[in-house]
Parts: sequence; C-alpha cells; structure tokens
Amino acid sequence: MATETIIIVCVWAAITVASVVVEVMTPQLVSIWFAIAAAVCIGLSFIPGLPFWGTIIIFGVLSVILLFSLRPTLTKLMKRNKDLKTNVDSLLGKKVRMIATSDFDDLGQAKVGDVVWSVKSRDGETLKEGEIVEIVDVDGNKLIAIPCAEGEEND
Repeated sequence: MATETIIIVCVWAAITVASVVVEVMTPQLVSIWFAIAAAVCIGLSFIPGLPFWGTIIIFGVLSVILLFSLRPTLTKLMKRNKDLKTNVDSLLGKKVRMIATSDFDDLGQAKVGDVVWSVKSRDGETLKEGEIVEIVDVDGNKLIAIPCAEGEEND
C-alpha cells in the first residue's frame, strides 16, 4: 500500500473519530453525518486513481445529503420518544388499591405491578385499606397519593 494512501486513510479516520466524539458530546444529530461520510471516504481511498480532491467532493456532497435528508426524520423520532415515561415517572397518575391503611402516623402500602410501595397521603388524610388512590408524586421510596372520588384501579 502506498504511503499516500495510508496518509489519506488516516486523515479520513481522524475526521470520522472527531465527528463521532463531537456528536457524543453534543447529541444534536449534526456531526454524525460527517462521520458517516468520512467512513465512506476511508473505503473510497483504496480505489486506485481516485484523487484526494475527489474524495473531498464526495465527502461534502454525501454529508449534505445525509444531513438534510435524514436529520429531520430522526429529530422527530427522538422528540417523540422524549414523552415516553420511564421508571418512577411512569407511576404518576396511576390508580392503585391500598393494601394497608395509611394515616397521619403510619405509612400505608399499595401494590404497583409486582412491587409493594409505601404510601402516604399528600394532605395527611387517612387512606384506607381497599380504597383506590391516585399516585401524584414520589418522595424517595414513598408514593404520595390522593383518594380517588370514583374509578377503577389501572394496575
């Protein structure tokens, strides 16, 4: 392999790595397209007779095409997934049945899925065993709940 080819491959590899590092530090879906285009140019560098300026033109055109064609779609997908509740946030708004009474002095209990949680009332009122409550907050390892006027439990 010619020394010139090795140098060109190293340049494109450095651009690829730098673009990936920038994308990881600022996940805005901008520099990832440059990384993909530079990776393609690494492969193109092994084509005999293709000048370096040819790979630069291909890099520029491919980067622009990827940036303007794929970024808007992926940005929409990423924004849509931000609304997905996970872990403790997914408990908020759930209606569950109390399995042990909660009053001013004692924490009650409610089963959410397969896990039994400690529950206390938001306003200090008694939450009776068998009563359906709505989870309105989480405080450490305790669920904060309010009694439901009516309704079915949803867990």
